[in-house]
Amino acid sequence: MASFFGSKHAAPAPGDRVRPLHFFEDSLLVQGNNMAVSLVFNEVLDPEKLRQALESLVKRPGWERLGGRLKTNASGKIEWHIPVNFTAERPAITFVYVNHGVPAASHPAASKIPKPSTKPAVVGDPDNLADIAWEPGYKPNGIKDYLNTDRPVLGLRVNSFDDKTIVTLQWQHVTFDALGMQYVVESWCAMLWGKVSDILTPLSPDSDPFDVLAQGTRPASEQHVLADRQVGLGGMLRWGLGYGVDMFVRAKENRIVCVPESYWRPQLEKALEELRAEAVANGEDVAKVFLTENDVLTAWILQSTVRQMAPNPERLVAASIAMSLRKAFEGDLIPFAARQPYVGNAFGWANVLVRAGDVVSKPLSWLACQIRSAINQQGTRAQHEAYYSMVRSSGIGLPIVVFGDGGMAQVGFSNWSKAGLFDLDFAPARKDLRNNNQPCRPSYVQENHGPVKPVDGFFILGKDSQSNYWTSAYKVKGSWDKFQEQLDKAFKT
Repeated sequence: MASFFGSKHAAPAPGDRVRPLHFFEDSLLVQGNNMAVSLVFNEVLDPEKLRQALESLVKRPGWERLGGRLKTNASGKIEWHIPVNFTAERPAITFVYVNHGVPAASHPAASKIPKPSTKPAVVGDPDNLADIAWEPGYKPNGIKDYLNTDRPVLGLRVNSFDDKTIVTLQWQHVTFDALGMQYVVESWCAMLWGKVSDILTPLSPDSDPFDVLAQGTRPASEQHVLADRQVGLGGMLRWGLGYGVDMFVRAKENRIVCVPESYWRPQLEKALEELRAEAVANGEDVAKVFLTENDVLTAWILQSTVRQMAPNPERLVAASIAMSLRKAFEGDLIPFAARQPYVGNAFGWANVLVRAGDVVSKPLSWLACQIRSAINQQGTRAQHEAYYSMVRSSGIGLPIVVFGDGGMAQVGFSNWSKAGLFDLDFAPARKDLRNNNQPCRPSYVQENHGPVKPVDGFFILGKDSQSNYWTSAYKVKGSWDKFQEQLDKAFKT
Protein backbone atom coordinates (compact mmCIF):
# COMPACT_ATOMS: atom_id res chain seq x y z
CA MET A 1 0.00 0.00 0.00
CA ALA A 2 2.90 2.39 0.66
CA SER A 3 3.86 2.32 -3.00
CA PHE A 4 0.27 3.21 -3.92
CA PHE A 5 0.17 6.29 -1.73
CA GLY A 6 3.82 7.33 -2.00
CA SER A 7 6.04 8.53 0.82
CA LYS A 8 4.27 9.74 3.96
CA HIS A 9 6.67 12.68 4.19
CA ALA A 10 7.26 13.69 0.58
CA ALA A 11 8.76 17.18 0.42
CA PRO A 12 7.08 19.84 -1.74
CA ALA A 13 8.60 19.83 -5.20
CA PRO A 14 10.38 23.00 -6.32
CA GLY A 15 8.32 25.10 -8.69
CA ASP A 16 4.90 23.80 -7.64
CA ARG A 17 2.17 26.41 -7.58
CA VAL A 18 1.01 26.55 -3.97
CA ARG A 19 -2.59 27.60 -3.36
CA PRO A 20 -4.71 27.60 -0.17
CA LEU A 21 -7.84 25.50 0.02
CA HIS A 22 -11.06 27.27 -0.94
CA PHE A 23 -13.99 27.71 1.44
CA PHE A 24 -15.83 24.59 0.27
CA GLU A 25 -12.61 22.53 0.33
CA ASP A 26 -11.54 23.51 3.85
CA SER A 27 -14.13 21.34 5.56
CA LEU A 28 -14.35 17.89 7.09
CA LEU A 29 -17.55 17.46 5.10
CA VAL A 30 -15.60 16.97 1.86
CA GLN A 31 -12.21 16.02 3.29
CA GLY A 32 -13.86 13.08 5.06
CA ASN A 33 -14.59 11.17 1.86
CA ASN A 34 -12.60 9.66 -0.95
CA MET A 35 -14.79 8.93 -3.95
CA ALA A 36 -14.83 6.25 -6.65
CA VAL A 37 -17.35 6.11 -9.49
CA SER A 38 -17.38 2.90 -11.52
CA LEU A 39 -18.75 2.73 -15.06
CA VAL A 40 -19.47 -0.77 -16.38
CA PHE A 41 -19.28 -1.26 -20.15
CA ASN A 42 -20.40 -4.48 -21.81
CA GLU A 43 -17.44 -4.26 -24.18
CA VAL A 44 -13.66 -4.48 -24.03
CA LEU A 45 -12.08 -1.01 -23.99
CA ASP A 46 -8.51 0.09 -24.55
CA PRO A 47 -7.15 1.27 -21.17
CA GLU A 48 -4.36 3.28 -22.77
CA LYS A 49 -6.78 5.36 -24.79
CA LEU A 50 -8.78 6.09 -21.64
CA ARG A 51 -5.64 7.02 -19.72
CA GLN A 52 -4.20 9.19 -22.48
CA ALA A 53 -7.46 11.11 -22.88
CA LEU A 54 -7.78 11.83 -19.15
CA GLU A 55 -4.10 12.70 -18.72
CA SER A 56 -4.24 15.00 -21.73
CA LEU A 57 -7.24 16.78 -20.22
CA VAL A 58 -5.48 17.38 -16.89
CA LYS A 59 -2.42 18.75 -18.74
CA ARG A 60 -4.51 21.35 -20.59
CA PRO A 61 -4.21 24.97 -19.42
CA GLY A 62 -6.71 25.59 -16.64
CA TRP A 63 -7.22 21.92 -15.80
CA GLU A 64 -3.93 21.32 -13.96
CA ARG A 65 -5.58 21.54 -10.53
CA LEU A 66 -6.96 18.02 -11.13
CA GLY A 67 -3.36 16.83 -11.01
CA GLY A 68 -2.61 18.74 -7.83
CA ARG A 69 -1.21 17.29 -4.63
CA LEU A 70 -2.42 18.00 -1.08
CA LYS A 71 0.15 18.88 1.57
CA THR A 72 0.25 20.44 5.02
CA ASN A 73 2.40 23.52 5.53
CA ALA A 74 4.46 24.48 8.55
CA SER A 75 1.34 25.89 10.23
CA GLY A 76 -0.54 22.62 9.77
CA LYS A 77 -2.82 24.05 7.09
CA ILE A 78 -3.66 21.92 4.06
CA GLU A 79 -2.83 23.50 0.72
CA TRP A 80 -2.67 22.67 -2.96
CA HIS A 81 0.67 21.96 -4.64
CA ILE A 82 0.05 22.00 -8.39
CA PRO A 83 2.96 20.87 -10.60
CA VAL A 84 3.91 23.28 -13.37
CA ASN A 85 4.80 20.31 -15.58
CA PHE A 86 3.65 16.72 -15.33
CA THR A 87 6.24 14.02 -15.99
CA ALA A 88 6.52 10.23 -15.84
CA GLU A 89 7.90 10.66 -12.32
CA ARG A 90 5.13 13.09 -11.35
CA PRO A 91 2.12 12.07 -13.47
CA ALA A 92 -1.08 14.04 -13.91
CA ILE A 93 -3.20 11.18 -12.57
CA THR A 94 -2.71 7.86 -10.85
CA PHE A 95 -3.39 4.99 -13.23
CA VAL A 96 -3.85 1.28 -12.60
CA TYR A 97 -4.81 -1.34 -15.17
CA VAL A 98 -5.81 -4.89 -14.27
CA ASN A 99 -6.59 -7.50 -16.92
CA HIS A 100 -8.40 -10.37 -15.23
CA GLY A 101 -8.37 -12.54 -18.36
CA VAL A 102 -11.71 -14.20 -17.63
CA PRO A 103 -15.37 -13.47 -18.39
CA ALA A 104 -16.95 -11.23 -15.78
CA ALA A 105 -19.28 -14.05 -14.75
CA SER A 106 -16.22 -16.09 -13.68
CA HIS A 107 -14.85 -13.38 -11.41
CA PRO A 108 -15.98 -13.42 -7.73
CA ALA A 109 -16.73 -9.69 -7.63
CA ALA A 110 -17.60 -8.83 -11.26
CA SER A 111 -20.13 -11.68 -11.30
CA LYS A 112 -22.11 -9.68 -8.72
CA ILE A 113 -22.61 -6.59 -10.88
CA PRO A 114 -26.28 -5.70 -10.30
CA LYS A 115 -28.76 -6.14 -13.13
CA PRO A 116 -31.93 -4.14 -13.83
CA SER A 117 -35.19 -5.35 -12.34
CA THR A 118 -38.73 -5.31 -13.66
CA LYS A 119 -40.07 -3.78 -10.44
CA PRO A 120 -38.53 -1.54 -7.76
CA ALA A 121 -36.01 -3.73 -5.99
CA VAL A 122 -32.83 -3.86 -3.95
CA VAL A 123 -30.60 -5.49 -6.57
CA GLY A 124 -27.09 -5.57 -5.11
CA ASP A 125 -24.36 -4.32 -2.82
CA PRO A 126 -21.94 -1.75 -4.33
CA ASP A 127 -19.36 -2.78 -1.75
CA ASN A 128 -19.07 -6.14 -3.54
CA LEU A 129 -17.08 -4.22 -6.16
CA ALA A 130 -14.98 -2.24 -3.69
CA ASP A 131 -11.82 -4.23 -4.43
CA ILE A 132 -12.32 -3.46 -8.13
CA ALA A 133 -13.06 0.23 -7.58
CA TRP A 134 -10.09 0.59 -5.21
CA GLU A 135 -6.90 -1.34 -4.70
CA PRO A 136 -7.79 -4.70 -3.07
CA GLY A 137 -7.97 -4.38 0.69
CA TYR A 138 -7.95 -0.58 0.63
CA LYS A 139 -10.08 1.15 3.25
CA PRO A 140 -10.56 4.85 2.42
CA ASN A 141 -9.37 7.14 5.18
CA GLY A 142 -10.32 10.49 3.71
CA ILE A 143 -7.88 13.24 2.92
CA LYS A 144 -5.22 11.64 5.14
CA ASP A 145 -4.56 9.19 2.30
CA TYR A 146 -3.42 12.09 0.11
CA LEU A 147 -1.62 14.37 2.54
CA ASN A 148 2.14 14.81 2.27
CA THR A 149 2.42 12.30 -0.54
CA ASP A 150 3.00 12.91 -4.21
CA ARG A 151 -0.31 11.33 -5.11
CA PRO A 152 -2.52 13.32 -7.54
CA VAL A 153 -6.05 13.95 -6.33
CA LEU A 154 -7.47 12.29 -9.45
CA GLY A 155 -7.06 8.64 -10.34
CA LEU A 156 -8.15 6.18 -13.02
CA ARG A 157 -8.50 2.44 -12.49
CA VAL A 158 -9.44 0.13 -15.39
CA ASN A 159 -10.43 -3.52 -14.86
CA SER A 160 -10.75 -5.60 -18.03
CA PHE A 161 -12.60 -8.87 -18.50
CA ASP A 162 -13.16 -10.92 -21.64
CA ASP A 163 -16.59 -9.33 -22.11
CA LYS A 164 -16.70 -6.21 -19.91
CA THR A 165 -14.65 -3.24 -18.79
CA ILE A 166 -15.06 -1.48 -15.45
CA VAL A 167 -13.74 2.08 -15.62
CA THR A 168 -13.36 3.75 -12.22
CA LEU A 169 -12.70 7.43 -11.64
CA GLN A 170 -11.25 8.11 -8.17
CA TRP A 171 -10.86 11.47 -6.42
CA GLN A 172 -10.60 13.16 -3.07
CA HIS A 173 -13.81 15.11 -2.54
CA VAL A 174 -11.98 18.44 -2.16
CA THR A 175 -11.42 18.23 -5.94
CA PHE A 176 -15.03 18.58 -7.13
CA ASP A 177 -18.67 17.82 -6.40
CA ALA A 178 -21.23 16.08 -8.63
CA LEU A 179 -21.65 18.96 -11.08
CA GLY A 180 -17.90 19.49 -11.14
CA MET A 181 -17.64 15.80 -12.02
CA GLN A 182 -19.98 16.44 -14.95
CA TYR A 183 -17.53 18.93 -16.48
CA VAL A 184 -14.65 16.50 -15.92
CA VAL A 185 -16.26 13.43 -17.49
CA GLU A 186 -17.77 15.37 -20.39
CA SER A 187 -14.40 16.94 -21.19
CA TRP A 188 -12.69 13.57 -20.80
CA CYS A 189 -15.16 12.14 -23.31
CA ALA A 190 -14.58 15.07 -25.69
CA MET A 191 -10.83 14.46 -25.47
CA LEU A 192 -11.38 10.79 -26.26
CA TRP A 193 -13.37 11.76 -29.36
CA GLY A 194 -10.74 14.29 -30.45
CA LYS A 195 -13.19 17.17 -30.00
CA VAL A 196 -10.63 19.38 -28.33
CA SER A 197 -12.33 22.58 -29.48
CA ASP A 198 -15.40 21.63 -27.40
CA ILE A 199 -13.42 21.67 -24.16
CA LEU A 200 -13.80 24.89 -22.18
CA THR A 201 -11.16 26.29 -19.83
CA PRO A 202 -12.37 26.17 -16.22
CA LEU A 203 -12.39 29.12 -13.86
CA SER A 204 -8.90 29.61 -12.40
CA PRO A 205 -8.35 28.14 -8.91
CA ASP A 206 -6.04 31.02 -7.99
CA SER A 207 -8.79 32.80 -6.06
CA ASP A 208 -11.89 31.55 -4.26
CA PRO A 209 -15.07 32.90 -5.92
CA PHE A 210 -17.17 31.87 -2.92
CA ASP A 211 -15.00 33.57 -0.32
CA VAL A 212 -17.74 36.18 0.16
CA LEU A 213 -19.96 33.42 1.60
CA ALA A 214 -17.19 32.39 3.98
CA GLN A 215 -16.33 35.91 5.09
CA GLY A 216 -19.73 37.56 4.92
CA THR A 217 -18.36 40.52 3.00
CA ARG A 218 -21.71 40.79 1.22
CA PRO A 219 -24.43 40.72 3.90
CA ALA A 220 -27.53 38.59 3.31
CA SER A 221 -30.44 40.58 1.93
CA GLU A 222 -33.14 38.43 3.51
CA GLN A 223 -33.73 35.88 6.25
CA HIS A 224 -33.63 32.18 5.49
CA VAL A 225 -37.13 30.71 5.18
CA LEU A 226 -36.31 28.12 7.86
CA ALA A 227 -34.45 30.48 10.21
CA ASP A 228 -36.89 29.80 13.04
CA ARG A 229 -36.44 26.03 12.64
CA GLN A 230 -32.69 25.89 13.29
CA VAL A 231 -31.78 23.24 15.85
CA GLY A 232 -30.28 24.67 19.04
CA LEU A 233 -27.38 23.28 21.06
CA GLY A 234 -29.51 20.95 23.18
CA GLY A 235 -31.29 19.65 20.09
CA MET A 236 -27.98 19.14 18.29
CA LEU A 237 -26.69 17.02 21.18
CA ARG A 238 -29.83 14.92 21.20
CA TRP A 239 -29.80 14.56 17.41
CA GLY A 240 -26.10 13.70 17.42
CA LEU A 241 -26.63 10.93 19.95
CA GLY A 242 -29.21 9.40 17.63
CA TYR A 243 -28.10 9.99 14.07
CA GLY A 244 -24.42 10.22 15.04
CA VAL A 245 -24.47 6.79 16.68
CA ASP A 246 -26.15 5.34 13.58
CA MET A 247 -23.48 6.88 11.34
CA PHE A 248 -20.32 6.24 13.37
CA VAL A 249 -21.05 3.28 15.66
CA ARG A 250 -23.72 0.91 14.38
CA ALA A 251 -23.01 -1.61 11.63
CA LYS A 252 -24.27 -0.55 8.20
CA GLU A 253 -25.02 -2.17 4.87
CA ASN A 254 -24.68 -0.64 1.41
CA ARG A 255 -27.26 -1.46 -1.25
CA ILE A 256 -28.35 -0.23 -4.67
CA VAL A 257 -31.95 0.00 -5.83
CA CYS A 258 -33.27 -0.15 -9.39
CA VAL A 259 -36.49 1.72 -10.20
CA PRO A 260 -37.72 0.77 -13.70
CA GLU A 261 -39.49 3.24 -15.98
CA SER A 262 -42.59 1.03 -15.95
CA TYR A 263 -42.93 1.98 -12.28
CA TRP A 264 -41.65 5.55 -11.88
CA ARG A 265 -43.29 7.06 -14.97
CA PRO A 266 -46.88 6.17 -13.92
CA GLN A 267 -46.05 7.64 -10.49
CA LEU A 268 -44.96 10.90 -12.16
CA GLU A 269 -48.03 11.02 -14.40
CA LYS A 270 -50.36 10.31 -11.48
CA ALA A 271 -48.70 12.99 -9.34
CA LEU A 272 -49.03 15.61 -12.08
CA GLU A 273 -52.65 14.61 -12.68
CA GLU A 274 -53.47 15.02 -8.98
CA LEU A 275 -51.77 18.41 -8.75
CA ARG A 276 -53.56 19.66 -11.88
CA ALA A 277 -56.90 18.56 -10.46
CA GLU A 278 -56.05 20.37 -7.22
CA ALA A 279 -55.12 23.51 -9.16
CA VAL A 280 -58.45 23.45 -11.00
CA ALA A 281 -60.34 23.01 -7.72
CA ASN A 282 -58.50 25.99 -6.22
CA GLY A 283 -58.94 28.20 -9.28
CA GLU A 284 -55.19 28.22 -9.96
CA ASP A 285 -53.29 28.17 -13.24
CA VAL A 286 -52.86 24.53 -14.31
CA ALA A 287 -49.96 25.53 -16.56
CA LYS A 288 -47.90 26.33 -13.46
CA VAL A 289 -48.04 22.76 -12.18
CA PHE A 290 -44.53 21.38 -12.48
CA LEU A 291 -42.61 18.38 -11.18
CA THR A 292 -39.44 16.74 -12.42
CA GLU A 293 -38.76 13.04 -12.61
CA ASN A 294 -36.31 13.48 -9.76
CA ASP A 295 -38.88 15.28 -7.58
CA VAL A 296 -41.11 12.22 -7.75
CA LEU A 297 -38.21 9.79 -7.38
CA THR A 298 -36.90 11.65 -4.32
CA ALA A 299 -40.39 11.72 -2.79
CA TRP A 300 -40.82 8.01 -3.46
CA ILE A 301 -37.46 7.13 -1.83
CA LEU A 302 -38.28 9.35 1.15
CA GLN A 303 -41.72 7.82 1.56
CA SER A 304 -40.34 4.26 1.31
CA THR A 305 -37.62 5.06 3.85
CA VAL A 306 -40.02 6.56 6.39
CA ARG A 307 -42.43 3.64 5.99
CA GLN A 308 -39.54 1.27 6.60
CA MET A 309 -38.73 3.15 9.84
CA ALA A 310 -42.36 2.89 11.04
CA PRO A 311 -41.91 5.99 13.25
CA ASN A 312 -44.39 7.77 15.50
CA PRO A 313 -46.70 9.76 13.14
CA GLU A 314 -45.81 12.96 15.02
CA ARG A 315 -42.06 12.50 14.55
CA LEU A 316 -40.44 15.11 12.36
CA VAL A 317 -38.72 13.98 9.17
CA ALA A 318 -35.96 16.17 7.73
CA ALA A 319 -34.93 15.64 4.13
CA SER A 320 -31.74 17.44 3.07
CA ILE A 321 -31.33 17.74 -0.70
CA ALA A 322 -27.90 18.79 -1.96
CA MET A 323 -27.95 21.58 -4.55
CA SER A 324 -25.24 23.16 -6.65
CA LEU A 325 -24.73 26.91 -6.13
CA ARG A 326 -23.57 27.39 -9.72
CA LYS A 327 -26.85 28.37 -11.34
CA ALA A 328 -27.73 30.83 -8.57
CA PHE A 329 -24.36 32.60 -8.73
CA GLU A 330 -23.60 32.47 -12.46
CA GLY A 331 -22.92 35.94 -13.80
CA ASP A 332 -22.19 37.07 -10.23
CA LEU A 333 -19.51 35.19 -8.31
CA ILE A 334 -18.69 32.83 -11.17
CA PRO A 335 -18.91 33.10 -14.98
CA PHE A 336 -21.66 31.38 -16.93
CA ALA A 337 -20.81 27.71 -17.38
CA ALA A 338 -21.18 27.96 -21.14
CA ARG A 339 -18.13 30.25 -21.09
CA GLN A 340 -16.04 29.06 -18.18
CA PRO A 341 -17.24 26.22 -15.91
CA TYR A 342 -16.45 26.13 -12.21
CA VAL A 343 -14.80 22.73 -11.53
CA GLY A 344 -14.74 22.48 -7.77
CA ASN A 345 -17.16 22.27 -4.86
CA ALA A 346 -20.09 24.67 -4.60
CA PHE A 347 -23.05 23.24 -2.73
CA GLY A 348 -26.01 24.19 -0.61
CA TRP A 349 -29.15 22.42 0.55
CA ALA A 350 -32.88 22.48 0.22
CA ASN A 351 -34.39 21.27 3.49
CA VAL A 352 -37.84 19.72 3.71
CA LEU A 353 -39.45 19.36 7.16
CA VAL A 354 -42.57 17.17 7.31
CA ARG A 355 -44.40 14.97 9.82
CA ALA A 356 -43.83 11.24 9.46
CA GLY A 357 -47.60 10.67 9.49
CA ASP A 358 -48.04 12.98 6.50
CA VAL A 359 -45.19 11.32 4.60
CA VAL A 360 -46.73 7.87 4.84
CA SER A 361 -50.41 8.78 4.53
CA LYS A 362 -50.59 11.61 2.01
CA PRO A 363 -50.30 11.11 -1.75
CA LEU A 364 -46.89 11.01 -3.36
CA SER A 365 -47.90 14.13 -5.30
CA TRP A 366 -48.13 16.08 -2.03
CA LEU A 367 -44.64 15.05 -0.94
CA ALA A 368 -43.14 15.69 -4.38
CA CYS A 369 -44.71 19.15 -4.28
CA GLN A 370 -43.07 19.84 -0.88
CA ILE A 371 -39.72 18.88 -2.38
CA ARG A 372 -40.18 21.05 -5.49
CA SER A 373 -41.31 24.01 -3.37
CA ALA A 374 -38.27 23.70 -1.09
CA ILE A 375 -35.89 23.58 -4.07
CA ASN A 376 -37.55 26.60 -5.68
CA GLN A 377 -37.72 28.62 -2.46
CA GLN A 378 -34.32 27.79 -1.01
CA GLY A 379 -32.37 27.64 -4.27
CA THR A 380 -32.21 31.38 -4.93
CA ARG A 381 -29.07 33.49 -4.59
CA ALA A 382 -30.53 35.42 -1.66
CA GLN A 383 -31.51 32.23 0.19
CA HIS A 384 -28.06 30.68 -0.30
CA GLU A 385 -26.52 33.88 1.08
CA ALA A 386 -28.91 33.74 4.05
CA TYR A 387 -28.01 30.08 4.61
CA TYR A 388 -24.28 30.73 4.72
CA SER A 389 -24.85 33.70 6.99
CA MET A 390 -26.33 31.16 9.42
CA VAL A 391 -23.35 28.85 8.82
CA ARG A 392 -20.96 31.63 9.87
CA SER A 393 -22.86 32.25 13.10
CA SER A 394 -23.44 28.57 13.94
CA GLY A 395 -19.88 27.93 15.08
CA ILE A 396 -20.00 24.18 14.38
CA GLY A 397 -17.15 24.31 11.86
CA LEU A 398 -19.05 22.70 9.00
CA PRO A 399 -20.74 24.38 6.00
CA ILE A 400 -24.13 23.10 7.13
CA VAL A 401 -27.05 24.25 9.23
CA VAL A 402 -29.31 21.67 10.85
CA PHE A 403 -33.03 22.42 10.76
CA GLY A 404 -35.79 20.57 12.59
CA ASP A 405 -35.53 19.19 16.12
CA GLY A 406 -33.36 16.85 18.14
CA GLY A 407 -35.62 13.83 17.69
CA MET A 408 -36.08 14.02 13.92
CA ALA A 409 -35.41 11.32 11.36
CA GLN A 410 -32.78 12.45 8.86
CA VAL A 411 -32.68 11.44 5.18
CA GLY A 412 -30.21 12.92 2.70
CA PHE A 413 -30.12 13.11 -1.09
CA SER A 414 -27.35 13.81 -3.58
CA ASN A 415 -28.64 13.74 -7.13
CA TRP A 416 -26.05 12.96 -9.80
CA SER A 417 -28.46 12.77 -12.73
CA LYS A 418 -27.13 16.00 -14.26
CA ALA A 419 -23.63 14.51 -14.37
CA GLY A 420 -24.93 12.31 -17.22
CA LEU A 421 -22.80 9.30 -16.33
CA PHE A 422 -25.07 6.89 -18.20
CA ASP A 423 -24.87 9.12 -21.29
CA LEU A 424 -21.09 8.98 -21.74
CA ASP A 425 -20.06 7.48 -25.08
CA PHE A 426 -16.63 5.85 -24.97
CA ALA A 427 -16.88 4.35 -28.48
CA PRO A 428 -13.39 5.59 -29.56
CA ALA A 429 -11.87 3.41 -26.82
CA ARG A 430 -13.51 0.12 -27.86
CA LYS A 431 -11.17 -2.59 -29.10
CA ASP A 432 -13.70 -4.38 -31.30
CA LEU A 433 -14.33 -1.93 -34.14
CA ARG A 434 -17.09 -4.00 -35.73
CA ASN A 435 -19.68 -2.10 -33.67
CA ASN A 436 -18.00 1.25 -34.04
CA ASN A 437 -21.08 2.86 -35.56
CA GLN A 438 -22.91 2.25 -32.27
CA PRO A 439 -22.57 4.24 -29.02
CA CYS A 440 -20.61 2.66 -26.17
CA ARG A 441 -22.39 3.70 -23.01
CA PRO A 442 -22.26 2.36 -19.43
CA SER A 443 -24.78 -0.35 -18.67
CA TYR A 444 -24.34 0.16 -14.93
CA VAL A 445 -22.96 2.93 -12.69
CA GLN A 446 -22.18 2.87 -9.00
CA GLU A 447 -20.23 4.87 -6.43
CA ASN A 448 -18.08 3.87 -3.47
CA HIS A 449 -16.93 6.32 -0.82
CA GLY A 450 -15.45 6.42 2.61
CA PRO A 451 -14.81 6.57 5.42
CA VAL A 452 -17.80 8.83 6.31
CA LYS A 453 -20.99 6.92 5.47
CA PRO A 454 -24.17 8.73 6.56
CA VAL A 455 -27.14 6.49 7.21
CA ASP A 456 -29.95 6.99 4.69
CA GLY A 457 -27.82 9.28 2.55
CA PHE A 458 -29.08 8.43 -0.94
CA PHE A 459 -27.09 8.92 -4.14
CA ILE A 460 -29.39 9.13 -7.17
CA LEU A 461 -26.96 7.97 -9.83
CA GLY A 462 -29.05 8.69 -12.91
CA LYS A 463 -31.10 6.96 -15.58
CA ASP A 464 -29.70 4.24 -17.82
CA SER A 465 -30.40 3.65 -21.52
CA GLN A 466 -33.51 1.64 -20.62
CA SER A 467 -34.77 4.55 -18.45
CA ASN A 468 -34.22 2.66 -15.20
CA TYR A 469 -33.23 4.92 -12.30
CA TRP A 470 -30.54 3.76 -9.88
CA THR A 471 -30.03 4.89 -6.29
CA SER A 472 -27.78 3.66 -3.48
CA ALA A 473 -27.32 4.29 0.23
CA TYR A 474 -26.10 2.90 3.52
CA LYS A 475 -28.63 1.80 6.11
CA VAL A 476 -28.29 0.39 9.59
CA LYS A 477 -27.71 -3.35 9.29
CA GLY A 478 -30.95 -5.27 8.99
CA SER A 479 -32.95 -2.31 7.57
CA TRP A 480 -32.75 -3.21 3.89
CA ASP A 481 -35.07 -6.23 4.20
CA LYS A 482 -37.72 -3.96 5.69
CA PHE A 483 -37.12 -1.45 2.90
CA GLN A 484 -37.68 -4.17 0.29
CA GLU A 485 -40.90 -5.13 2.03
CA GLN A 486 -42.12 -1.57 1.53
CA LEU A 487 -41.16 -1.66 -2.12
CA ASP A 488 -43.10 -4.88 -2.60
CA LYS A 489 -46.17 -3.41 -0.89
CA ALA A 490 -45.99 -0.25 -3.00
CA PHE A 491 -45.63 -2.27 -6.20
CA LYS A 492 -48.72 -4.36 -5.41
CA THR A 493 -50.83 -1.25 -4.93
